[in-house]
Amino acid sequence: MTQEHFQNDLVPLSSAAATAYLTLARAAAAPCALPENLRDVAAIALAACIPIYGARAAHEPLRPLSHKDLAGGSFAHGAARLQFTDRRPPFTRLAVTAADFAEGLMRLKRAGVNFSEVRPEPARRRVPTVLPTLA
Repeated sequence: MTQEHFQNDLVPLSSAAATAYLTLARAAAAPCALPENLRDVAAIALAACIPIYGARAAHEPLRPLSHKDLAGGSFAHGAARLQFTDRRPPFTRLAVTAADFAEGLMRLKRAGVNFSEVRPEPARRRVPTVLPTLA
C-alpha cells in the first residue's frame, strides 16, 4: 500500500464515531450535530476493536497507536484528541481506515452495543445545602 493510498483511505475518528453512534443508537440526526461527548463515547468503543491512527505533532505522519499509546488517555473534543492527565502531549488528527471502520461497526453490532442509553450531557449534581443548627 502506498503512502498516498494509505492517507486517502483514512476517515477522521470524529466522523467515524458520529456514524457509529447514530447507527448503533438507531438515531436520526446529522453527524455534525451530535454532541462532542457522544462522539467521545463512541470512539472508546471503536478503539476497543479497531486500530486508531494519530500523531502528536502536525509535521509527524499518522501512525497506528499502540495499546501503550492509548493507555490512560481519554477522547476529547468529539474524538478529535486523545489527551492525558499526566504530562504526555495529546494525540491529534485521529483517524481510522474505512475498511477497519466497517469491520469495527459490524463487530459492535454483533456484540449488541447500543448507545441509546448514553446521555448527551452529564447529569447536574446537586449542591449540598448546609442548614444552620438551631440553638
